[in-house]
Amino acid sequence: MPGRQEVRQHIRLAHGFMGSALIGDGCGEFEIRNALSRAYYALFHGCHAWLAVRNVPESKRKDREALFGQVRSRRGEEYGERLDEFWLWRKKADYDKPKLVEAGVFQGDWNKFRLSARVQVSLMERELESYLSEVEN
Repeated sequence: MPGRQEVRQHIRLAHGFMGSALIGDGCGEFEIRNALSRAYYALFHGCHAWLAVRNVPESKRKDREALFGQVRSRRGEEYGERLDEFWLWRKKADYDKPKLVEAGVFQGDWNKFRLSARVQVSLMERELESYLSEVEN
């Protein structure tokens, strides 16, 4: 079964990654992409910690799909759906076309993209807090 040291490590990583998920007014493409990715991984580690304190073995949360499946089964479908949405933002930030901001709804508008990314990071932070509030108490 998972131990307190593993839980503490996931909490440390969650706080550290979220602390680096900053999108300032002058941020460009790479800072925005990095912030989206870091916020997602903060939440990813928060989910690991949340499941670990519920004695879910690491083998049952070894990758994204297993982790999300465990959250869905224990916390509810709506939580799983939000994780899927956050994962899509992270995937786009890390892998999509070099000109991410030019695609779709943003059409080259950096301010619109920056604002939307800030909203997503804020939502991921709020989601992370909901997991960690149950772990750290």
